Amino acid sequence: MIAAAVAGLWRIAAGAALFGVCLLAGEADGHIVYGRPTLLRLVGGAERILHARVVDADASVTIEATGESRPVVQVEVREVLKGEGAPGDVLRFASHGHGVARYDDGEEALVFLVPLARSPELSALQAAGLRWVSLQEHDARYVLTPETRSRVLEAVRRYVAVESVPGTSDRMKALRGVTVDLLTSGDPRLAASALQDLVAAQSLPLVTAEEVPRLLAEGVASSKTAIGVRVGLLAELQRRGLVEGTPQWLDLLATTPKPGLLQVMRAAGNHPGPEVDARLVGLLAAEDEEVAAAAALALGNPAHAAAVPALAAALERPESRVRMAAIRGLGRIATPAARKTLATAAEGHDDAATRRRAAAELSTLDR
Repeated sequence: MIAAAVAGLWRIAAGAALFGVCLLAGEADGHIVYGRPTLLRLVGGAERILHARVVDADASVTIEATGESRPVVQVEVREVLKGEGAPGDVLRFASHGHGVARYDDGEEALVFLVPLARSPELSALQAAGLRWVSLQEHDARYVLTPETRSRVLEAVRRYVAVESVPGTSDRMKALRGVTVDLLTSGDPRLAASALQDLVAAQSLPLVTAEEVPRLLAEGVASSKTAIGVRVGLLAELQRRGLVEGTPQWLDLLATTPKPGLLQVMRAAGNHPGPEVDARLVGLLAAEDEEVAAAAALALGNPAHAAAVPALAAALERPESRVRMAAIRGLGRIATPAARKTLATAAEGHDDAATRRRAAAELSTLDR
């Protein structure tokens, strides 16, 4: 599997930021994929990667045959990270789609380009002297600031270098090194991009047991890492069987302040166990109604059937938000005990809105 995955050049995958012939997911290589690509996928899909300064962000060219005007961007090359060209070159490239990346004059940016000929709908622009089209739409714009420039450029250089590493095992080892470094970098965008790659990689060893101590210490447990990355990384390590998970979930539940705690509760609810369940039940009793409501929803899973009495007690809280979340949690558990609790609330709760909502939840379960 690994040998097939890393054989050949990097390719674009539709929905998976991976490389190699066995990982193509429906879209043929050479086809430009739009959406929310990771940095790895942009590097793999681009024929030219430039660190450039925007000279004219609002230029345009006209397609003579139709009279249609298309936006183009003119840049001065500062560094060629992949492909042809040299510092000081000035070139124009077309943007694609309605959500094109927008720049300001003077900005430094990473530019990921493919030949214009690979975009049939824009090929007419070749008559205007254009050769390149950007892979990036608005959410894939990489503007380089003094704070981000060095680490983003280094990440791209390392991804590009992986392409030329000989041998299957050495190439995978090099890619694993970049992945782990980005996951523990503390950079929200780079770490999130690497996490997306890791999740898409399924069983491929983009991380191994050897890296787990570092990933836990510098990723999951580090306050420098964005909470969404911490939660997602722990869930993925647990899915891969590299960690048991419970100690880390308990630590995150105990130490994460709002609003990150709400994300942690949602994720922890998908990893049930007696200790995690007990902690969520404790949070269900919190005075903060937002925390209590989030706990009620997190407990909404058949694996949390033991939480039915606690959710039943939450139906008597004065806050409507908590009661409604408890009803939803009971509906998701959907055991006979949960249904009985909902029926009792639908028939005799003091609050009319709570009665209606409990009845509606029961009706949904009976469909």
